[in-house]
Amino acid sequence: MENAAENSGNSPVKSSPSKGLIILLIIIIFVLAISLIGIGGYMLGQKNNQPKKQSVVQSALPSPIPTQEPSITPSVPTPTIDEESLLKQTIKTALVAEHGSQASSLNITVSKIEGAYASGAASEQGGGGMWFAAKVNGIWKLVWDGNGMILCSSLTSYPNYPADMIPECWNDKMESVKR
Repeated sequence: MENAAENSGNSPVKSSPSKGLIILLIIIIFVLAISLIGIGGYMLGQKNNQPKKQSVVQSALPSPIPTQEPSITPSVPTPTIDEESLLKQTIKTALVAEHGSQASSLNITVSKIEGAYASGAASEQGGGGMWFAAKVNGIWKLVWDGNGMILCSSLTSYPNYPADMIPECWNDKMESVKR
């Protein structure tokens, strides 16, 4: 009986280690469940905050017609860099053929390309002159070069050469002719 009295009243009751483990597992599960709910709510909130994608079909109504017609500029082909480079090389080659190898040092510039007609300059340290060219069958040809009077006879093969590029020339009698 003594043993029973010792066990019954004076010693504190010890909880079993498995009861504490169960409580710890319940707390961990509870924290995980709350975390998962929080993460799920956050993700759902982020999805709702993203801008909505616009539909490809915006409207079945026709687009409004502008009240003012756009201005149309005359169709003058704009030269490309390649066209200008080709023109410079062609002019330099023609000048070398006409004036000799010293013309290879000339700096060729293009001032204007107007359709199949072009003008520019050829210069070096001591001075220079002008040149005019025409595109014949897709190939640039030197029409005239120099720094003096343009003879009308040099333009006979090019009757449509723009008068704004060459406004006057000189006839055989050395008289000025307005073009």
